[in-house]
Amino acid sequence: MLLSCLLYPVGPAAIILMPMIVGGLIDSYGFSEQQAGNIAALEGLGLVFASMLAAAWIRRVSWVKALLVAFLGYAALNILSANIEAYVPLLVLRCLSGLAGGSVMAVTVAALGDQREPDRAFGLAQAVQGVMMLGGFLAAPWLVQRWGVSAIYYMLAGASLLMMLMLPRFPVAGRVRAAATRENALQAGHTGLIWLGLFASVLFFVNVFGFWAFVERIGQAGGLPAQTIALALGISQVVAIAGALAAAWASDRYGRYLPLLIVFIGQAAALFAVLGDFGAATFFVSTGLFQALFIVGVSYQMGAIARLDIHGRYLVTMTAAQGLGSALGPALAASLIREGGDYSLIMPMAALLCLFGTLIFLFIVWRSAKMGDTMAA
Repeated sequence: MLLSCLLYPVGPAAIILMPMIVGGLIDSYGFSEQQAGNIAALEGLGLVFASMLAAAWIRRVSWVKALLVAFLGYAALNILSANIEAYVPLLVLRCLSGLAGGSVMAVTVAALGDQREPDRAFGLAQAVQGVMMLGGFLAAPWLVQRWGVSAIYYMLAGASLLMMLMLPRFPVAGRVRAAATRENALQAGHTGLIWLGLFASVLFFVNVFGFWAFVERIGQAGGLPAQTIALALGISQVVAIAGALAAAWASDRYGRYLPLLIVFIGQAAALFAVLGDFGAATFFVSTGLFQALFIVGVSYQMGAIARLDIHGRYLVTMTAAQGLGSALGPALAASLIREGGDYSLIMPMAALLCLFGTLIFLFIVWRSAKMGDTMAA
């Protein structure tokens, strides 16, 4: 499980570092907010397609070979991205990079979903991701200031090549899941709930990445200096680690109703806190709370789908739903930016989608418990 947790963060790394990348694309290359948002969206769409394709091969091919190809492709595409400043070619490269990153994420998600306690496994993976992304957020401002946004792409390429050293110890394939008639019938009853959960996950990730892609710009619009914003985003990763560890520790101790409600209430409060005038302290608290609850929400959502997915065929499509949301979020948010750098419409949009996603997952928890599922309410 630990090895899967270590490899897992590489897949979505560029998506998570998107605030620094979007800001770097605007400052280094002179792209507009809409162009930078479109680049972020295309990378997310690449992750979506990779996850959709993975559903067909994830239980049929060697996981080690799949990761080897994905890591090599991810490294090469990031190196190419670091040397391209034209808008259209960069769009294509980032979409292909999303395909490679999505493949990494699909394999590691499948491995984590095979654990006996998937909630705990995903919580630990999110904690490891938080530690790695903290390093990324702390290094990114210095790297961008010194070498431009291309330095982030080189950093991602280096991380991909480094992770390849761990592949000899990674499992070749996942555990074989039973296909008895009774279990097939039970899976059929769960399939509708799984697809509903995937839709809710799209909404949740549109909320998260619509806000997160432009949080650096929102901080600037609030009059905060670049170093203060970078420090706040770095600290948010530390708080996110605490959220991930809390989710791993809590697992299903308190059911799923309470954690999901806490995620919505806390994220809505964090979003509205930076609507209008705000200071550095508010920005620190808002970004930290938002990130911590994002991680908690993802852990419980993926744990819920893993418990419903008896044969292990649907869980990898969860990353497709997440990728779709992460792709649509920046594009939708970019369309809501008013002239003069007014980002005020992004926060209500994100809060509304978080509410809808939470209500759907609460229904899934209630319905699966009513069906006699193992997922406790």
